[in-house]
Amino acid sequence: MHQQRTFDSHRFFRSDPTEPPRVVITASEDAAVVCWQVEPGQRIGMHRHPAGQDTWIVLSGEGEYFTHPGAAPQRLRPGMVAVAATGDWHSALNTGTVPLKFVSVVSPAESGFEPLP
Repeated sequence: MHQQRTFDSHRFFRSDPTEPPRVVITASEDAAVVCWQVEPGQRIGMHRHPAGQDTWIVLSGEGEYFTHPGAAPQRLRPGMVAVAATGDWHSALNTGTVPLKFVSVVSPAESGFEPLP
């Protein structure tokens, strides 16, 4: 059985004025690969994955990455990789003037999702 192994991530980014859309590029039992486009001023809310790691690779734009509630932000810019280990809280805010675009790899794919209460 043939399975696609290369993808042009730019074809998967979507804009939404109300909240950043989560667009799955591909998923298997091992991992889900997702595109995120966060518009200026938008945020991805504080959350964690209780059973897996979430790794973000920033392609364009800029913003702030938060590692837990109340934490000082860390800068996001193209080329940055942000890693939230299993159970680590994380969120992001686009502080720039253009969309913040990144690819997220959640492993395993069924890692769960828990927003901050």
